[in-house]
Amino acid sequence: MLKILLPLALAASLCYAQSAQSAKNKLVLDDGTEITALDDQPREMDASLFSGKLTQEQKLAYMPGGKAPASVNVFLVKTGGKTYLIDAGFGNAVKDKRIDPKAVDIILITHEHGDHISGLLLNDSAAFSAPVFIAKPESDYWLSKETPNSDLQKKVAAVYANRYKTFNFGDTLGPGITAINAIGHTPGHTAFLIGKGKHKLLIAGDFLHAAALQFPEPTESANFDMDKEQSVKTRRFLMEQAEKNGWFIAGVHIPNPGWGRVKSNGKGGFIMLNAY
Repeated sequence: MLKILLPLALAASLCYAQSAQSAKNKLVLDDGTEITALDDQPREMDASLFSGKLTQEQKLAYMPGGKAPASVNVFLVKTGGKTYLIDAGFGNAVKDKRIDPKAVDIILITHEHGDHISGLLLNDSAAFSAPVFIAKPESDYWLSKETPNSDLQKKVAAVYANRYKTFNFGDTLGPGITAINAIGHTPGHTAFLIGKGKHKLLIAGDFLHAAALQFPEPTESANFDMDKEQSVKTRRFLMEQAEKNGWFIAGVHIPNPGWGRVKSNGKGGFIMLNAY
């Protein structure tokens, strides 16, 4: 039986009312896997960051005032007697002691943008003693001499040295943790499918950035997407798979806790439903 410790703040209307319960950011799957979503840095997404088929007026219908609520979520996954950290954010959850670096056994990275890996460093040293795993095509891109503006990525690889590891799409990275190809946002963008039982959670990284806009209008892409055409295909694919298989889906930039179920709206887009 699935146990939800959270009355989710994600309603089908995409209004994000906060729950007052102390366990609002925890989810326990039916195989006993426990996931905690921590908001490393609340933020907003501006309408000017998005482009696609919509006019500015149409975008503003989903983003009143030209803004959409967002987060920078990081996820702690406890399974098989180990604790996995998925993405490190900016490191605020470590600095305010919501994450104990010594309690993290393995770190999995969805992709290497700064808001996902800055937290791996503390004063230019490793913030964790755990190994860091990154998809090989993602690592290859950022570590290439030809890739500009990649000082942070190269520093992470150097600081973690022999604890900097790569994986391939389809690899099993822990009990019930599978790496899923989610390229488009970046060359090696990865989603992680979590769970061994009937109920699973797809932690899909930056498959979208403004939930209020991109669930109903998945053809809108953020400026951050390196391959916008592929990012649209991936966004649709991940949501279609989540709906087809009954998975929960989570995003790093969906307002915390960042997860719920998806359902087609019958108009080419999706709505996000409460997870309970």
